[in-house]
Amino acid sequence: MDIGTRRTHNHDDIDDEPLEEAKPGEGERELVYANVAEFVTEHLAYQYRRDIDLAGRATTFTWCAQWWRHEEAVSRLTGLWRAWENLRTDPTTGLAVWWRDYADPTMRALFEEKGPFHGCTPRTHSPKGIPLPLDPPPTGLFE
Repeated sequence: MDIGTRRTHNHDDIDDEPLEEAKPGEGERELVYANVAEFVTEHLAYQYRRDIDLAGRATTFTWCAQWWRHEEAVSRLTGLWRAWENLRTDPTTGLAVWWRDYADPTMRALFEEKGPFHGCTPRTHSPKGIPLPLDPPPTGLFE
C-alpha cells in the first residue's frame, strides 16, 4: 500500500456495512520539512545555484533574500514544497515530475526580471510591484 493511501475497511459492497473511517493521523505521510521556510533554506536554495545579481551587475535572474515578504512567492513556494513532499516518495518518476511540472515553472516565474521580486536584490528588499488594480464585481454576480 502506498504510504499516502488512507486505510479503510476493505469489503466488496455486498452488505450495507459502511466503510471504516481512517483514524486521525493514520495514513498521513511524515514531512521531511516542517514548513516552507525550512524547505527553502535547507533544500531549495541548494538545488538552484544561479548567477544572480550580488554585486550590482545585471543578470537575467532576480531573487530577494527576504522572499517571505512577497505574498506571491510564499504562495508559489508553499505549493512547490507541498508537491515535493508528495512526490518525493514516488520511486519511479516522482522527482522528474516535480522538476518538470512544479519546480522549473515555479522558479521561472519567481526568477523573472519583472516577476514578484522586481526591484529587489539578493541583499535588499525593495519591491516595485503593486497589487493589481481591481473594480468590485457587480452585486450578486458570485451568489
